Amino acid sequence: MPNQKIINKKHLAHLQVIRRQDRIIRISALVIIVLVVAIVGYGVLANSVLLPYREVAVVNGDKILAGEFQTQVKIQRIQAINRYTQYLQYAQMFGVQDPVNDPNFGPMLQKDLSRLQDTAVMGQEVVDLLISDRLIRQETSKRGITVSKEEKDKVLQESFNYFPNGTATPAPTATTAVEPTINPTSLAIVTITPTASPVPTSTPDPSITPTVAPTEAPTATAGPSSTPAPSPTPVDANGYQTLLKERLDGLKKDTGMDEAAYQRLIETSLLRDKLMEEITKDMKPAQEQVWARHILVATKEEAQSVIDKLKAGEDFATLAASLSTDTGSKDKGGDLGWFGKGAMVAPFEEAAFALAVGEISAPVQSDFGFHVIQVIGHEDRPLSADQFTSQKQKAFDDFLTKLRESATITINDVWKTIVPTDPALPTTGQ
Repeated sequence: MPNQKIINKKHLAHLQVIRRQDRIIRISALVIIVLVVAIVGYGVLANSVLLPYREVAVVNGDKILAGEFQTQVKIQRIQAINRYTQYLQYAQMFGVQDPVNDPNFGPMLQKDLSRLQDTAVMGQEVVDLLISDRLIRQETSKRGITVSKEEKDKVLQESFNYFPNGTATPAPTATTAVEPTINPTSLAIVTITPTASPVPTSTPDPSITPTVAPTEAPTATAGPSSTPAPSPTPVDANGYQTLLKERLDGLKKDTGMDEAAYQRLIETSLLRDKLMEEITKDMKPAQEQVWARHILVATKEEAQSVIDKLKAGEDFATLAASLSTDTGSKDKGGDLGWFGKGAMVAPFEEAAFALAVGEISAPVQSDFGFHVIQVIGHEDRPLSADQFTSQKQKAFDDFLTKLRESATITINDVWKTIVPTDPALPTTGQ
């Protein structure tokens, strides 16, 4: 009987150990399940509810959140898709068989296609854009520059061709001719005045730039000659409200942007325009320019040989025609016409602007070879309306660059993992 009691006690103790172990296992399993659910739940929460509130960048304490970033990426994608589709249609209208590789349409199509396919490129563009927008809003706030509701409404109305007070019919623009000033020194260097042509706004290669010296200077806009007369509005008030609702609904569906965010987008655009106007208000429609000609050769020794021949009295135009490798100017005596700063590669530009009228340079090296440069004219010249607009844009871009350099900006790499890939380019458009 005592032996039976001992066996029962041992059995009970063993059962208690098993129960404790079982309880520990169940509790541990429950804790693991809870943790897994919590982790999964947090991931879902972070990628849905919390994601729009994650910081992409901070500009002088002003936060740019992921929601705004993703919305702007989608807007940029829509614009790129629309532009790509439009150029594709143009190419098809002209009967181009392979538009993407066509020399005329290809570069534009490939640019947008690359932006749509490379999320890093599109994402970086949008980060920079949003930082620029923040800097503009901060700067306009400091300067007391504001945008009224009426101004925003006007932009919206005109975007739908809705003019409540009638649209103004443009009148012919009056222009004032400005005569060129070719001084006797310039006339002594060349005997033929080059043909008029606008100054390039991009950075051309001196080896291919055509002759661009004017016999007639660019014209300056003097303004309309009379008060424009209103014409009937193409869209009435009801039509405008319908179109506006369709746009807002489409933006909400495609990008997640609500009406308040859309209004802010318009406001920022108007603030940008007003700040640019303020920054460039003292600029004059004129630019320091030089009129130059050059002879381009492969080596420094060849360039020095050209200089020796010029010093010996040989004709510049004749040498350019026989020796220069610049096919764009050699048959014009090496003439590059008038150009301003930013139009030529840096070494060429620096040398040309440093020369006196009539002076011939030492050999000037650029990526294209060695240049022998002679300056024919050097003066401040009037700009056309398009050239002046480009000058103002450059001045404003330089201002924004300095503004960014002086700002306190933090960019979080989180944006690289959340760049939207929708809307996608339609298959039929590729």
